[in-house]
Amino acid sequence: MKIDHSRKRGNNMSVFKIDRSVVVDEKAMRHRKGELYKLVNEIMDQHDLETLMIATLSKIAFIDYLLGLDVMENKRLESMINVVNSNRNTNHQLTDFYIRF
Repeated sequence: MKIDHSRKRGNNMSVFKIDRSVVVDEKAMRHRKGELYKLVNEIMDQHDLETLMIATLSKIAFIDYLLGLDVMENKRLESMINVVNSNRNTNHQLTDFYIRF
């Protein structure tokens, strides 16, 4: 992020220029994450929705990343993955959803 502090002659106002910023609303992200957990519960038994299941779990992990949380410490997600595995006879791991840039 680049912040440019400049003053115009005779004016005490500062001008801030911020390039390529992203603002994450924590409350909204936490609400969205809760809704995604509900979606996983709703589609867990629908085996034809495997792609949606993986995408939804990935979105939960990405929200953790945006909030500065380590997905490897998300016990709720880990538990959800274990339930998905037992219901779908899959072998997903928490590390499958680990996001880092």
